[in-house]
This record gives sequence, C-alpha cells and structure tokens, in this order.
Amino acid sequence: MIVGQNGDDVFVELSPRMQGVLSSRQFDDPPLPGDVFDFTVLGQEDGLWALARAEEGLLNSWRDMECGSWVNGRVTGRNPGGLELKIGPLHAFMPKSESGLSKEQDPAVLIGTEITCEVIEIDGTRQRVLVSRKRVLKQRKESREQHQVGALKVGQVIHGSVSRIEPYGAFVRFGQGLEGMIHISNLSSERVEHPSEVVKKGQSIEAKILTIRRGGKRVGLGLKQMVESPWSAFARIGYPDQILEGRVTRTEEYGVFVSVTKGVEGLLHNSESGLSRERRLRDVLSTGQPVVVRIVDFDADEERMGLSQLHRDGSPIQPEEAMSPEELAELADEGCDSPASTNLGDLLARALTGDDHPTA
Repeated sequence: MIVGQNGDDVFVELSPRMQGVLSSRQFDDPPLPGDVFDFTVLGQEDGLWALARAEEGLLNSWRDMECGSWVNGRVTGRNPGGLELKIGPLHAFMPKSESGLSKEQDPAVLIGTEITCEVIEIDGTRQRVLVSRKRVLKQRKESREQHQVGALKVGQVIHGSVSRIEPYGAFVRFGQGLEGMIHISNLSSERVEHPSEVVKKGQSIEAKILTIRRGGKRVGLGLKQMVESPWSAFARIGYPDQILEGRVTRTEEYGVFVSVTKGVEGLLHNSESGLSRERRLRDVLSTGQPVVVRIVDFDADEERMGLSQLHRDGSPIQPEEAMSPEELAELADEGCDSPASTNLGDLLARALTGDDHPTA
C-alpha cells in the first residue's frame, strides 16, 4: 500500500515492519496514500526494499486473462471502431467509447503510449479480448475523491466556485472534483428569495463545511457561517424590555415579523398588539411599515425573539419611547470596545436607571 512520496521516490508499506521504495515514473498517474498495487521485490537498498511494479500486463496465454483485471498495454494503432493494443505478446482491442476520451478528442493521441486498462470481454476461441481505459480512469477518480472526502471535517473552510444555482440553493465545486451545496437558508442571515441574490455562477467563494453525509457524496456548506451571526452580535446589546423601532418584514394570520436590526427579526403576535380579538395585525400593518416594539424574550442560539407593542402592565408603548438607531449604534460600539466590563446585566441596569456609565 502506498504510504507517501518524496520527490521521485514513492514509499510502500509491504507489512507493518517492512517498507519499500520505487520511482514515481513507474505509475501512469501520481499514486495517492492508500492506493494498493502489486509489486516485485528486486533487493534491499539503505534499509528499504527496492521495488518495481508487477508486470500484470505480461500474460503468456489467453487463459491467464480474467474479466475485471487490470493490464498494462501499448497502443499500436487504430481502426474505425477504436484502438489496437499489444499486451505483452498478446493483441487486444479497445472501442473508442471505452477510451476515456471526449467525443471531440481523436483516439490517435494515445497511439504509442503505455496505458492501464480493465479487461471487459475475453473470447479465447477467437483470441479476442476487449479492454477499457475509461473504467480505470473512473475507478482512480473515485479513489481520489474518497481520499479527499476522508480528509474533510465539519467546520473546515473550503475554497471553490459556484457551479450551478437552483431555487433551493447553490452548488460549489472544490478540491479535485468534489461538490457541495449551500442551502438557501445558509446563504445569508437575511431573508433570501432566490440564491442568485447572493451568489453568481462562476463566483469564487469560501464556505464552511456543515455536514458530510452518504460517504461524502453530500457535503453541506454554509456561507453565512463565515461571519459572526447578527444574532450573536445583537445579544451584546439587546435585552428584555428594551424598546426599539423596527420594520415589518412579513405578515401572517397569527401576527407579523419585525426586523429590529439587519439580520435579526422577531415575532409580534396578535395577542401582544393591544387589538381586539376580532382584529389581526396584518389588517393594520403592512410589509415595510415601521413599528415600535418591546423585546419580551430573546434566544440568540435558537435565533428567536418575541416582541410586544405593550408594556408589562398592558399599556400601549408610545413611539417616543423607542431607542433611536443612533443610540443603538452607540450601545453596539460600547459593547465592542469594552466586552470585559459591559454585559447584558449592565445594559439592562443602564436602561432601567438611565445611568450613562456602565457598571464596573
């Protein structure tokens, strides 16, 4: 099994206490740690066994062939249907569809090259064998992908580009052929109607790995997780009974949602409006309309906030009672400048007493 590479030397673990080395030139493609091959031991040099790739392709008869085995061969020519190969002393044929080349590529580019193929059909009577390079390339690609997936971890940041956009999210290509998806809910902390509002096809982005499922075939990514959550930021300046001016973002039968700052919105339930039971907030408020509210409860981790248009004693809140955007911004600046001396209890005490200085 391949365990590593240094320059031209490829190191192989033959057993727990036995290692060998051979040149990387003996491989068609760069080997990866964990890849398994057959080797021939040539001798010992500097404490390591000198190795050579086992010549699987040097078969002496048709009965040595097995479907599914890999063989090395040289492409000697072409005909209208594909390519002719020499596998040791034997001849083989590879249909163009099994060459691993695109439709636009001329199979003649492989003439004279040594390639590894998989035996897909054997007819000993007619001395006819069919091989496929495409299957070998596919298996090697899957092996590399699995090696990459094994190195992925939740919380890791990946660099990639947006490969396609769907109504439910954006797909991102990263690594060597890997792909993950950013669900629309993880694109931004603000409400997004369509992923194209946030990202564009071909755009280079960094995203955080949120989930790895189905052996790495489904990788969930997050873009909004790359920056501090606005809920976490608001937790430093928001507190129960704080009165703010917000803006209605959407209306429902049971109440309306109100944004109190960018990326943070709470529910103003009909029961907290002071309206009669027969009336609904959606009947008196519309999307985009400003409204003064009091924070009833706040959970930054769950990103939930309850709002009210009433004081604790049930009296209506007046517009002039709301903290202005400038005061809220000042509170945020103070919270960032002195995180060790300003906490939620201090802010609540200041709001209730009108003290202009934080408590020690």
